[in-house]
Parts: sequence; structure tokens; C-alpha cells
Amino acid sequence: MKKKKEIIDRFTELTAKPISLNRVNYHYPESQREKTILVKHLHPNGNGFIYAPYLEGETELDKEGYVNIYEASEEELTELIQKAIDFMNTDEAGFAEGEARFYQDQDKNILKLVYENKVWIVYDFDNVEAVFKSLEQAESYLSDEGFFEEKA
Repeated sequence: MKKKKEIIDRFTELTAKPISLNRVNYHYPESQREKTILVKHLHPNGNGFIYAPYLEGETELDKEGYVNIYEASEEELTELIQKAIDFMNTDEAGFAEGEARFYQDQDKNILKLVYENKVWIVYDFDNVEAVFKSLEQAESYLSDEGFFEEKA
């Protein structure tokens, strides 16, 4: 566990909470999802689990969406933790708070589409132009108004 604990402790955004049998859970308090336990049941023998429902179909997960890390290398463990954090930074719809996209019309006018508080808001500079419950509704509106997403 010592080596894995050292690796996990590098992620300062995680909070360690001791549980029974000398095991430790690591919570991600900034999670945009209901689940905050990112590392579950890290045992002194190096066994434990990382929240990884994004791996469904690629590897074996338990019923709560955790993958076993007993045989994970340092590189694999680091990658799993970072991907879990990235996943937990998105809500159940898969969008991160503050996610922004830019749209432009043929006259070079620019509107910004931002995901805030589980809705999509169209901004014209700092002014709210429209609010939509889904990305599809927002993009349909923008298309109808002659705006198309700027490609990076």
C-alpha cells in the first residue's frame, strides 16, 4: 500500500479518509457527480479500487463502477486516477461546469455557448441571449440564427 498511497497522495485534490481494517478511501470533494469516493478500500497489501465507469466494456468493473488496482503499475495508477478526476469533473450528462464553445455567423459576429448550472446559456458578450436545457436545443437555435461552431 505504501507505494500506491504515495502515488495517490500526489493528487492533492483528493482527501484521504481512513476506514476499517487499515484501509483508506480517497474522496474527490469537487466531484460534479453524486459519487465522491475516487479510490475505495486501499488496503495495506496494495489492493484497492478506482472509480472508472468510463471503462465499462473495456475491463471488469464491480457493480458500482470501480476497477481493481492490485496489479496496476505506477503509470497505470496515475492514468486511472487522472481519468477518474476528469470523469468526475463532468456531470451525469458528460459536461463540465463552465464548458464553453464559440459560434460565428457570416458577418463574423461571435456568440458564446456556456454550460452553467446544468443548462446551456448563449451569451452575446456579457448579455444572456438564450437559455436551453440541452446542447442539441442550443445548437439548433444557433444554427437557425445562422451561427456555426468555430473550429479550433
